[in-house]
Amino acid sequence: MRHQLGNSVNALKVTLDVLQENFDHFDEEKRREYLRRALEILERQQAMVEAMKAYSSINVKELSAIPFVPLWNDFLKMVSLRLEKEKVRLIHDADVEPCLIKGNPMAIHRAMTEILDNALEALEGVSNPAIGLEVSKSRGGLMIIMRDNGCGIKKGELAKIFVPLFTTKPKKRGIGLPVALKLLTQMGGRLEIENLLSGGTQAMVWLRTVTGGEDE
Repeated sequence: MRHQLGNSVNALKVTLDVLQENFDHFDEEKRREYLRRALEILERQQAMVEAMKAYSSINVKELSAIPFVPLWNDFLKMVSLRLEKEKVRLIHDADVEPCLIKGNPMAIHRAMTEILDNALEALEGVSNPAIGLEVSKSRGGLMIIMRDNGCGIKKGELAKIFVPLFTTKPKKRGIGLPVALKLLTQMGGRLEIENLLSGGTQAMVWLRTVTGGEDE
């Protein structure tokens, strides 16, 4: 975050310093050009501040024991419609066992949607794009895996993907995956993302299961 904001502040300072030092030498068009540059940088700073405010305000308020199968079916229906629209093939392991998970339905849906958004961005320009979904029991909970056959994540960027404001796409805010991680962590879950040897990435989500009113 400090790096992102620091770069933006430095760029604004350099732009205004050049304009100030050369104000009398620049013609009207040149002055307006530098003012436009300064305003564009300022707008990016404002967008970053708004993104951080949005990130800070997102929290899980209430946790309960939720039947997983209906929740998953609703999410899967949304994914199917969206991937059909995007012309992305869906590969789904349909064998989902009934269980109760600890969490908040809206928070889980938001976290999974942010992960899906990230996967779809990675598929831009890929021939025969596909996303795979898999659910299985894991120690102490339930594991959801989302795989894509996209471009993968550069080695130097993999450690930064959960840092708020970090993005490789100029028009993105860089809070999608950080929001997903924050929500899942507040529900006692986990999120990990790694590159696949075959290409693309996989996101692994762990949710806590509940048996007899107690967390497993």
